[in-house]
Amino acid sequence: MPSLYRACLAVPAFLALAHAQAVIVSAKGDKGTSLPLQVDTTKSDANVINTQEITDNVVNECGRTLLAGNIDIGEQTEIQLSNKTVTQVTKGSKVAVTINQLTADGAGPFTCDMDQASNIQGATGQTPLDVTEKDAGNGVTQLTVTMPQDMTCIGASTGNVCTVRCFNAAKAGPFGGCFAVQQTDVTPNQNTPQNIATAQTLQGITAQVLQNQKDLGVAVKANADAPTQADQGVLAVDELLNTDSKAQATAGAANATGRNGQNKNARAFAA
Repeated sequence: MPSLYRACLAVPAFLALAHAQAVIVSAKGDKGTSLPLQVDTTKSDANVINTQEITDNVVNECGRTLLAGNIDIGEQTEIQLSNKTVTQVTKGSKVAVTINQLTADGAGPFTCDMDQASNIQGATGQTPLDVTEKDAGNGVTQLTVTMPQDMTCIGASTGNVCTVRCFNAAKAGPFGGCFAVQQTDVTPNQNTPQNIATAQTLQGITAQVLQNQKDLGVAVKANADAPTQADQGVLAVDELLNTDSKAQATAGAANATGRNGQNKNARAFAA
């Protein structure tokens, strides 16, 4: 889990022009469609899922988006549930995932895994998923992701939600995204403050306190420098990682536009 500050912090054709790198557009299971967590699909956004950033406690297991920073998995999942944009699944069922890929950094192969409690894992601990990948050659990659036969989703307020991550191996990322799935062939877990696992070791707590103290100056500076409250999360992550997420998004969009100008397949898809 990130530090206290860090933790607080049919596909439309036009989307092919909007994204940098690679972005999950949709995930369709037995019923309904999931949307990616936090990614702004109307702008040049992307989801970075970098193991080192997760290990260093900069972000949660779903990483960060270029335009909004750390992904608050719990909050984003509840938003999707409220909007009825969470697909339903059963043990062994398949989910069709559509990914828009506009630059070389967005290419596969993609790996997918699952947090069956939705929001408790870090850099490791997820359940690996079987993935079949098909690249149509027009900037769209289709994944068929198989749910585990022993799947037991227990997350979110409904007690039957899992989080799925899919990502590639691009050095500039990796890029991909997260989406929620809601299991219908399981008895929902009754999640309460008393039964949600939150155990921490003394060593872990001490290390986290030290990290929080180290990050405090960055948090204060990010809050002061941000032109709006919505920009605070991105600026904090950028300071911690010594990067410029919005510049990366802009560069990705420019590269994607250039590629479309020379790729007849991509141009045809965008039309």
